[in-house]
Amino acid sequence: MSMNYRCSSRFPIAAFFVACVSLVCAGRSVSAKVSAIPAYRTERWPAARRLVWASPGKGGSFKDARNWREGSRRTGKGPDRNTDVILPRAAKRYMVNGAGFDNVRHVIIDKNAFLIGNHRREIRVWGNIHVKDGGYVYYVCIRGPKHTFFRIDNGEFPNAKNRTKYRHTTRSRSGLNRTQISHKLQVCKYGDASVEFIGRFGVSDEIMVQHGRMIINGDLRWSGVTNKGALEIYDGATLELQSGATIGPLIGTNRKRVFNIDVYRNGVIQAGSPERPLTTDAFIMLGFAANDRPGLTGLYSAKGSQVRVYSAKPSQARLVFTSITSRDDYHDGHGRRIGNPSKKAHGNEGITMQLAGDVALNGVMFDYVCKNGVRLADPAERRTWSNVTFGTHNAAGAAGLFGPLTVNPNVYYHNRGDGKSEFGLTTTAVKNMEAFMKNADKYRIATEPSPVQVRKDGGFSKPLAVVFTKPVSVTVTTAVREATIYYTLDGTEPTNASRKYTAPVRLTKTTRLKVKAFRTGMAPSRTFSAAYVFK
Repeated sequence: MSMNYRCSSRFPIAAFFVACVSLVCAGRSVSAKVSAIPAYRTERWPAARRLVWASPGKGGSFKDARNWREGSRRTGKGPDRNTDVILPRAAKRYMVNGAGFDNVRHVIIDKNAFLIGNHRREIRVWGNIHVKDGGYVYYVCIRGPKHTFFRIDNGEFPNAKNRTKYRHTTRSRSGLNRTQISHKLQVCKYGDASVEFIGRFGVSDEIMVQHGRMIINGDLRWSGVTNKGALEIYDGATLELQSGATIGPLIGTNRKRVFNIDVYRNGVIQAGSPERPLTTDAFIMLGFAANDRPGLTGLYSAKGSQVRVYSAKPSQARLVFTSITSRDDYHDGHGRRIGNPSKKAHGNEGITMQLAGDVALNGVMFDYVCKNGVRLADPAERRTWSNVTFGTHNAAGAAGLFGPLTVNPNVYYHNRGDGKSEFGLTTTAVKNMEAFMKNADKYRIATEPSPVQVRKDGGFSKPLAVVFTKPVSVTVTTAVREATIYYTLDGTEPTNASRKYTAPVRLTKTTRLKVKAFRTGMAPSRTFSAAYVFK
C-alpha cells in the first residue's frame, strides 16, 4: 500500500502531513486587509521518527514497539511525544489501545483503524490529528506549544437511523460513532497556541478548554451520557468560533447545577478573530428549558471573562445565540430528534444567559430567548452593542428579553454537583494542568498580588476570584534572569514592541493584563494572562 503524504512548500508542517482543508478568509470590518491563513498552516515542525502500524487489520498495544515499523524495519522503541504515527487502512477493523497517558506527535488514522486511549488516562497528542473517512479515535487530549489541527472526515452525529446505546454517542447500531472523540475532552496549549477542530466532533461528558485557544471550524457537541457535562473555558483559555461553526449540547438540561457553557474568569469566548473575522454566521446553541432556577441550562460568563465578535460585515456575519431546538435535524445522544424549529420561547421557557463579564458585541442575533433571558451585570452595557437583531421565536420584545443577574458573578468555576466529589475532580484536573504548564515553561511568569485566592472547602482546594476594592500595584516576575518583560492592558497579545515592564503596574479598574518575556538566544515565553477584577 502506498501512503503519500507530501509536505507543502508554502505551508511546511511535517514531512507527511498537509493542511487538509481550504478555508475561506475575508477582511475585517475595521480594516481592508485580507485575513490571515489558519495558524496551524504557518507552523514548521522538526524532523521526527515516523512509525507505521506493522499489521493493519490486527490490533494491539500502542506502546509496544513490536507493533510498529520504521521504514522497512521494525522499531526498537514505541511512540513518544516526538513521534509521528500512521494507522493504515485495512479490510477489517483493528484496535490500537493505549496503556494510559501515552504521548504522540502527529497522527493519521485511516479506514477501519481505531486508536483508543483510556478514560482519565487519555492519549496526549502534541501535534496534528487527521481521522480519515472510516477511521476512529477515542479518549484523547490536546497538548503542546504549537498551532495544530484536529480533523475528522465525514463524521456523523447520532440520528434517527443511526441510534445509540446507553445514551452514549460512541456506540451505535452501525458500529462506533466516529464523531465521538472522548468521554471528557481536555485542551491545554501553551500561551496563545491553538488547535483548530475541523469537521464534526462529539464528547459525551464535559469539555475543558484549560489553556490556549480552541478554534471550532465545524460542529461541536457534548454531554450525552452523564447528563451533567458542560463546555468550560478556564483561566487563560479562549474558545473561538469560525465562520459557519456551531457549538451546542446534545441534551438541553443536566442533573448538576452547571450551565451548558461556562466562561470563567480570564476566559474568552469569541466569534471570529481580528486575523480571521466572520464572513458568515456562527452559532452558539443552548438548551431549551424552563429556567426556574439558574445553572441548569444556558451560558454563564463570570466577572473578568470576555465575550467578543469580530466580523467582516457585522450586519450579515453574526454571532447567533439560539436553541438546540432551532434545527430540524438536531438529535440527542440517543439519536432521538429534539429539533423543533417552530417551537417558540414562552415565559421562562427558552434559552438564557448570565453575562457578568466584559461583553462587546458588534454583529449578534438572539432567538428562542425566554423572558428576561439575557441577564447582565451592567444593563447599560447593552447600549454599547451594535448591529443587534432578534429572531421571531423569542418570548418577548427586545426590552423584555433583558434583566439583572440572578447568579454569583464571581464564580471561579462551578462545583458541578455536591460541592465535594465533583468539585474535587475539577480541582484535580486544573491542578494537573497547572503543574504541566509550569514544568513546560522555563520563564514561569507570575504576578503579585495574585488575582486568585485558594481556600480549603471540605478538604478540597477551592479557588476564588479576588475582587479588589482599591487600586493595586502588580509586580511581574520571571524565573529567567536577564529576560525583558513586555505587557499589554487591552487584551491584545504582547510583543517586544509593547510596553516594557520596568516597575509595578498600577491598576484601578477591571483589567486583563497580558505579559510576555524575551531573552536573546531563547524562544519567547508563552503569553501569561491574568484578569484583575475591581468592584
